[in-house]
Amino acid sequence: MGRSVPDGSRAPGAPAGLRLRAVTAGYGGAPVLRGVDLTVRPREVVGLIGPNGSGKTTLVRVASRALRPRSGSVDVAGRDPYVLSARHAARLVAVVPQDAPATLGFTALEVVLMGRSAHLSPWGGGGPEDYRRAREAMEAAGVHHLADRDVDRLSGGERQRVVLAQALCQDAPVLLLDEPTTHLDPGHVVAILEVVRTLARDRDRAVLAVFHDLNLASASCDRLVALDGGRIVADGPPDEVITRSFLHEAYGVEADVYPHAVTGRPVVVLGPPLRPFRARGLPRAHVVGGAGRGAPVMRALAEAGYEVTAGVLHATDTDAVVAERLNLERITVPPFSEIDAQAAQECVAMMRRAAVVVVCDAPYGPGNLANLEAAVRAAEEGVAVVLLEQVPARERDFTGGRATELWERLAGRARVVRSFEEVLA
Repeated sequence: MGRSVPDGSRAPGAPAGLRLRAVTAGYGGAPVLRGVDLTVRPREVVGLIGPNGSGKTTLVRVASRALRPRSGSVDVAGRDPYVLSARHAARLVAVVPQDAPATLGFTALEVVLMGRSAHLSPWGGGGPEDYRRAREAMEAAGVHHLADRDVDRLSGGERQRVVLAQALCQDAPVLLLDEPTTHLDPGHVVAILEVVRTLARDRDRAVLAVFHDLNLASASCDRLVALDGGRIVADGPPDEVITRSFLHEAYGVEADVYPHAVTGRPVVVLGPPLRPFRARGLPRAHVVGGAGRGAPVMRALAEAGYEVTAGVLHATDTDAVVAERLNLERITVPPFSEIDAQAAQECVAMMRRAAVVVVCDAPYGPGNLANLEAAVRAAEEGVAVVLLEQVPARERDFTGGRATELWERLAGRARVVRSFEEVLA
């Protein structure tokens, strides 16, 4: 590793932020990290995600000068922290650990002031500027009112916020957080993450934070880096990293991922595992859904033993995804397209083979209006139809009234129910 000046200041023209190059590290046996390359730039909040044992905490230890890598290099604000003294390295990187360390006999203000120790001479105490920085950090972390309280008498969440204030007071260009929201209630989680984002944006800090909660990581980070087996398996914006395939491969779970209605960022929805079901001799039921309204009906009927068919579905729609995972016979068309004549005919034929057709209260527009037309045709031919209506048709009609007209024609020939339980009944 390269030479550096002893005061820990960044050399002119040297890159800021955090950079790991080809880092391999571990604790004596097999390496935990294997050839990791990672860059966190100033004004950037990067979330480190991955399953337990993937190497997230080890990476934070390497970056914070707590675990020397076996090979590769670490660059913090343009300097190699492993050739600096601990005190000088602390001017470059501040760490918020998973759990607050023991601080017997110290008040919250005294603990926060410890963050200024890297900036003081070995014989000097804190001056007015250090106290000002400490007060500002405590205000930002929401613990200013705890200044005179004994830290050991605080709650876990309060102690965690005091440790964050200490890290802020350290005034380092790189901030590392290992699960920063541990012990915090939802209100303080939102507040702390906003503090971290503001610190990165307004003070040019580079922030790397470990997250187990993928929704928090998605909502809070500019970029996500995913570790699995000690290697980086994904690196990019949240919507490129958090996908159904990633969740299956890295965590071994089946989950749905939706864009948030306001931010557009991915939201992970975990549920019971969806497994293919086999009919147990009960009649066939055909489900007409859309926008996720048919998913619970398909699953409930399949679990009850019905042979379930579905369609016409738009590929990538939640109902299409669930039907695929349940291995149902189905008819699909491309996303956002109108149902073509062939698909509509196939749907009518599938309805004719069913003992009952369940039509769910999906939103209806030009793209899926043919589903209602097919259901009307099947009902007029004598097929039993059940309408699930929890939302009035007019509120779901984006066809200028045609969908409402078809729904009302169906209601005259169908049984109208208001809940999933009534569908099964």
